[in-house]
Amino acid sequence: MVGAVLVQGDRILAEGWHHRTGSAHAERDCLARFGDSPVPDDAVLYVNLEPCAHHGRTPPCADLIIERGVQHVVVAQRDPFPEVNGQGIERLKRAGIEVTEGVLAFEARWMNRRFLTSVTRQRPYIVLKWAQSADGFLNDHGRSARISSVETDVLVHRWRSEEQAILVGSRTALSDDPRLDVRHVQGRSPLRVLLDRKGITPKGAKLFDGSLPTLLFTSANRPVVGAEQMVVESGSDPIEAILTELNRRSIRSLLIEGGAELLMHFLRTGNWNEARVITSASALNGGTKAPRVPAPACRIASSSTDSIAYHINASHQTEPLAAWLW
Repeated sequence: MVGAVLVQGDRILAEGWHHRTGSAHAERDCLARFGDSPVPDDAVLYVNLEPCAHHGRTPPCADLIIERGVQHVVVAQRDPFPEVNGQGIERLKRAGIEVTEGVLAFEARWMNRRFLTSVTRQRPYIVLKWAQSADGFLNDHGRSARISSVETDVLVHRWRSEEQAILVGSRTALSDDPRLDVRHVQGRSPLRVLLDRKGITPKGAKLFDGSLPTLLFTSANRPVVGAEQMVVESGSDPIEAILTELNRRSIRSLLIEGGAELLMHFLRTGNWNEARVITSASALNGGTKAPRVPAPACRIASSSTDSIAYHINASHQTEPLAAWLW
C-alpha cells in the first residue's frame, strides 16, 4: 500500500498511488498526474515506502525520479524486499537528491504490516480471532453457543474482507459448518483454508459447496469433496505446510477463526501478529476453554512483526478503539 504526494510549500502539486499489482507504482502515478512540465526545484516528493531500484513488473521508480529532476524525496519506510532494501535510496543520493528518511515511520510500518511480515518472515501476517463468554469459554461443551452480537458479526466480516485467506480446523468445520465468506459488508471474500488431517468434514459441508475456492490440507486425498487439496505427509507439521504454501502463493495475510486447539498452536509457537478477542457479557458456566494470550502481549512499537492483543466487548464496541485499529 503505497502513496506519493508532490508538494511545493503548502501546495499539493500532484498525488498518486499504487492501484493494483502490476500497475504503475505510486511515484510514477504521481509524476504522471503532475504532467510533463519540469518539476520545481523546491518541490518535495513524499512517499511512504522506499522507491524501487529494480526492473520488476514496472521500471525502477528511482530512475524516473532522477530523470524528472526531483531534488528532495521524503521516505517514511525502507523497503525490506531484497531487490530494493536501501538500493533505491542510495541511487537517489548518488544522483545528488536530498533524501529524508523515517518521517511517520511507525504509521508506515503499521499500514504495510502484512507486506513487511511476508517479506521479512516468509509467512503471512497472522490474525487470530475468537469470541468467548464472560467466563472464558468458546462454546457450551462442544455445542455452538451465541456469543457475538450483530454489531461484532458485521465487524468480523469486515475483518475477513481485509485479509487474503481464512483458516479453520476440522472441529470448527464439523460443529459450525461455516461459510467463511463476506456477506454483511461489501468486500472480497478470502481464500478459505481448512486443516482436516483425518478427513472428518462431511462432503456436504459449506466449505465444499464450490461457491468460493477452498484449499484443504489433509493426510489423504478426498476425491469426493469440492476443494483444492494439499496432502500433508505423516509426521510433518501441517501448520508449517500451510504457511509455506500460502507464502508460495504470495498470500500475505491469514485470519484464523478456530478452533481452540488450532488457535493455541499459533499462540504457543509465537506464529501470530494480532489476537482479536470478542467477549460477551454472558457466562456459559463451562464448555471449551478459550485460548489465553501469553502475557504480556507485545505492543507494536519497533517492528511490524511484534504481537498485540485486542479485547473487544461484544455489546459495547467503542468507536475510539475501532478508529485506532482500522
